[in-house]
Amino acid sequence: MEWMNDQVHIENLPRVENVALTPIEPSYLKVLRWEWLILSILLGILVAILLYFIKPLHQVKWIVLLIGGWLLITAAWYWLQGKSFSTRAYAIREKDVIYRSGWIIQSTHTCPFNRIQHSAVTIGPLEKRFGLASLVLYTAGSNEADLRIRGLQETTAWTLKEWITKKIADEPVTGE
Repeated sequence: MEWMNDQVHIENLPRVENVALTPIEPSYLKVLRWEWLILSILLGILVAILLYFIKPLHQVKWIVLLIGGWLLITAAWYWLQGKSFSTRAYAIREKDVIYRSGWIIQSTHTCPFNRIQHSAVTIGPLEKRFGLASLVLYTAGSNEADLRIRGLQETTAWTLKEWITKKIADEPVTGE
């Protein structure tokens, strides 16, 4: 058999933009808001401790700067969460999983089934309260190659995990 290495023309490749993505559960925004509230309170406590124990910070300019900074950071974080939430979506195709996220910097990750080593469903305390879960796909790539889809209904996450587990058992492993 003769070795071939034909050119692939970009216009002939499938377009990921044409895939209909499924948005994550709307109730996941509540989880994000609770996380925001908890971390904002912790950051506020840290600011209060700094203001109380560090004497040079007892000047009005430092008090205004620290409290104003805390308010600005927490308000911006709250606003950005709402904006980025609407972009989170996923799709399961025959050969891969697609996940899109981000508002300022939007990223779309495609994870082929033949690179997935195993999968897991994780449920944090806030997710559990809202009946949500995360699907984690561990790949054969580097540390940054794993894919986590947060904000799925718990039953959906388990169904996808089982389906993907069966799928990767049937996928042929290709060499590099």
